[in-house]
Amino acid sequence: MRKRDALKIENKIISRASTTDTSLPKASYLISLQIAKCKKKPYSIGEELIKPSLIAACNETLGQSAASKMKDIPLSNDTVERRISDMAEDTEMQLIKKIKKSKLFALQLDESTAIQNNSILLTYVQYIDHDESDMKEDTLSVSELPTHTTSSEIFEVLNGLIEDRGLEWKNCVGVCTDSAACLTVEIQV
Repeated sequence: MRKRDALKIENKIISRASTTDTSLPKASYLISLQIAKCKKKPYSIGEELIKPSLIAACNETLGQSAASKMKDIPLSNDTVERRISDMAEDTEMQLIKKIKKSKLFALQLDESTAIQNNSILLTYVQYIDHDESDMKEDTLSVSELPTHTTSSEIFEVLNGLIEDRGLEWKNCVGVCTDSAACLTVEIQV
């Protein structure tokens, strides 16, 4: 009888541990999205400000049980960073799917220099969104150029971008630039 009772207790513990509560990760993603939208805020704000505020507010308005559930929301610096990366990858995958579904696309390029003297290539894409039957324009990539803004380096980065995402040059119907010499030499077909 003692063994049977111990087995029942173990089964309860195992079933409680194996039951996943999807609301906690979902809440973590929702809060991470809000953190990502706040410019110039560290990811640690989730654990240092948001989580304690949630716990205090829930404790005051909803009671101790709700407050204790808020303690279980994962909001560490690393978790928030991982969640934001996951959402960014998912957004990019959705964009690539729409571009592939559209078949034809056009690129717009702009080269810039950041504060640290790093050269950056901004790549925008225009495509037909068949779900909305409308022409769309989205940011495809913000890529750091290896050294300088020469036409050959820009083309290498752009070619790698197109190939890595499974797009094909034959479906590119146009490339638009601001007529800077470094953007026009090698890209013209």
